[in-house]
Amino acid sequence: MITGWVGNDTYSPEETIVLGQNLAKFVQSGDVFALKGDLASGKTTFMKGVAKGLGYIGEVTSPTFTMVNEYECTPKIVHIDCYRESNIHRWLQLGISEYFNSDNVVFIEWSELISQLLPTNIIVIEFVNVGKNHHNIKLAKATKELV
Repeated sequence: MITGWVGNDTYSPEETIVLGQNLAKFVQSGDVFALKGDLASGKTTFMKGVAKGLGYIGEVTSPTFTMVNEYECTPKIVHIDCYRESNIHRWLQLGISEYFNSDNVVFIEWSELISQLLPTNIIVIEFVNVGKNHHNIKLAKATKELV
């Protein structure tokens, strides 16, 4: 469970990155996050900040087409996007459970599409588009029911 981070409103991509960097101070090995929000609500930009905050040097991109991106930092980040694949059996074949039972920090977009596979201790971060470049990004109650 994350304590000490609640989220905030951001008004630019740079602020969204800084908010992600701030979250990085609180993550622990084995944490699993659901990033819940519409398309273009700042999730990938936020992930750029998280990765930077954990020491990753390199490009951070959306896993929409690759389904899984891994970033070598400490702890390792696994960024999953379920938008284009909602077949539970396919995710099981790909070994998604291994990610949940590791020391990686896992971030999942569109997690509601695989809700029956998610661990019970998932941490939900909600992303809301408020206006142009204005996003409300906040920690939601950390329960599987919110995913």
